[in-house]
Amino acid sequence: MRSFITTYASEIVIFFLVLNMVLFLALLIELAKNRSLKRRFLDLTSNQDFKSLEEIIKLINEKVEYFEEVLKALTKSHRILSENSKLSIKKVGVIRYDAFENVGSKLSFALALLDELDTGVVINSIYSREGCSVYAKPIENGLSKYPLSAEEMQAIDIARKNYISKEIKE
Repeated sequence: MRSFITTYASEIVIFFLVLNMVLFLALLIELAKNRSLKRRFLDLTSNQDFKSLEEIIKLINEKVEYFEEVLKALTKSHRILSENSKLSIKKVGVIRYDAFENVGSKLSFALALLDELDTGVVINSIYSREGCSVYAKPIENGLSKYPLSAEEMQAIDIARKNYISKEIKE
């Protein structure tokens, strides 16, 4: 082993010098990165409005908690409004027709106003030369306890067909 070291002593010294130079360059690179990181950290923590990074994190955490509460309240309001909106008029159907053969221009009409559950009212206006009569019949779940004319049933069917549910997935 001694003969190997004595024979290649100059090469071994050169190898360790090169290794030392490479390690020194790596050290300089890491020092530069460390200096850059330290500068960024000081920029972050040197804000005059806050005393420390811990206070910044606490403030952000308080804001997140506040917005979580706001989101919960908005979600609750959304659910209530969604339930209440089921009872508003969403389905509208109208059909114009001639109630009598001697009266033209389709001046009579049937109008269906229904909510999401097919509950509401159908209004029928019958026009004649002597006058106009208006009738309203309550509708529950798409049915009426009063007899419906063909035009009133058509208005209900049109209201159902024209309705497009816009459900929001939660």
